[in-house]
Amino acid sequence: MPDRRSVGRMLPAAIAAGLLTFVSPALEAQTPKRGGTLTLALEADFPSLDPLRVTALVERQVGLAIIDPLFDIDEKGEVRPVLAESYEALDGGKTYRVKLREGIKFHDGTPFDADAVVFNIDRVRDPKNACRCLANIDSIAGVKALDVRTVEFTLNRPDAVLPAILSDAPGLIISPTAAKADPKAVAQRPVGTGPFILKEWQQGHKIVVERNPDYWRKDLPYLDRVVFLPLSNEESRQSSLVSGSVDAIQSPSPRFVEQARKNPKLKVQTGAGLGTVFLKMNTRNPPFDDVRVRRAAAFAVDRKLFVKAIYQDQYPVADSLIGPGMWAHAPVKNFPDYDPAKAKALLKEYGKPVSFAIGVSASPHNTLAAQALQEMWKEVGIEVEIKQIEQARFIRDAINHTFQMSLFRWAGRPDPDLNLYRAFHSKFADQPSSNYTQFANPKMDDLLERGRSTLARAERQKIYDQASAILAEEVPYLFLFYATFHTVLGSKVHAGPNIADGVLRLHTAWVE
Repeated sequence: MPDRRSVGRMLPAAIAAGLLTFVSPALEAQTPKRGGTLTLALEADFPSLDPLRVTALVERQVGLAIIDPLFDIDEKGEVRPVLAESYEALDGGKTYRVKLREGIKFHDGTPFDADAVVFNIDRVRDPKNACRCLANIDSIAGVKALDVRTVEFTLNRPDAVLPAILSDAPGLIISPTAAKADPKAVAQRPVGTGPFILKEWQQGHKIVVERNPDYWRKDLPYLDRVVFLPLSNEESRQSSLVSGSVDAIQSPSPRFVEQARKNPKLKVQTGAGLGTVFLKMNTRNPPFDDVRVRRAAAFAVDRKLFVKAIYQDQYPVADSLIGPGMWAHAPVKNFPDYDPAKAKALLKEYGKPVSFAIGVSASPHNTLAAQALQEMWKEVGIEVEIKQIEQARFIRDAINHTFQMSLFRWAGRPDPDLNLYRAFHSKFADQPSSNYTQFANPKMDDLLERGRSTLARAERQKIYDQASAILAEEVPYLFLFYATFHTVLGSKVHAGPNIADGVLRLHTAWVE
């Protein structure tokens, strides 16, 4: 799955409730003001804006200011055309014909057209370029320009997910002329068609983008410039916002979000979220190779109390990997809820002492969360050791299946296939992969294959409801709460549309 580099960052990370915080209608009705600078503090630094490398939230946040995608998601989580104007699925979903907008130019003055799209898609498909997105574009057998405004994708199987895939890194379109002239420069000097042009990048210090005067969306953007400051320290981000040295911050702590809601000088914008925070259990390693132990662990956790005590009761309890910002989100009735008597009965049936290690990426709040869980398990007779693990090793252990249980965050993508297929299909279980738990279930495999090849949404909904029910029964993941992304802003900042993935679309942002 994409974007797993940062999934282990629980808190400080923007994992907030699936409840939207709305700005008052009076403020929203104001006429946008032109000009000014918006300073946005990011949760981390990063080395590249090349679409080949874009996966994490911070990369997408800066990247989408400079590089327009073929498609994007709207405030309802629906995939909509951006550089694309429209599309049609032909041959039962094995061919997609995409019509492009006309009259658009890259920042270097060269035209955006079908040849540019073909260049970009071929670039991300080339295994030599090692795009992080390769696993998600494996259905594309070929792409060609039918005319200057029409691109045809030929697929090796029916694929209902292609538009959603093209709303992510594979659909970010850069100038072929610039990329060919200096392929290495794409990492820090990408040339897109976006609302802002990259003007300065001081690695680890700041990124400055300025208004694209020739932007194809009429009269946009409103801002003259945006300054991105990578501030990995949570307290530094929050104090900078309070002092007024920055205008907005991402990844605030739950406590700060609660304070911000009460501060008239601040406001909170929260997307509905596409993913989930969960405990993953390796189904091939004892004791979690026995489903009774996995279910006992789930029944022993009072998730409502856990969220209230550790996360200020801000987040809705989760029961699937499909977040509330996605069209396929639905309640899962059979997920194990808190019932210590059932946990004890399953442990008695199992008949052996149960102990295991829970891994958390190193941070004080992660440890606090693990300690709360540890106490709940102790009450039913389960002994748990907490291991703090450095981030790089944490992710490596997950991919190589060298763990018993870990606390994870999956930020999510706008289609259930992109959340579930590589996480739970058995063909990935016996290799280093995003099927971290080595889960294998023939019925699940069949559902996942059908889900990605079925075009009718109503049928897909039924398929993913069944998939969620299997996960609730087998419990490879103990879902805790839905992962959403807060942004805290000064009261005079208008951040634009509230999108479920937490990335600000800055072409409509403005400051009073």
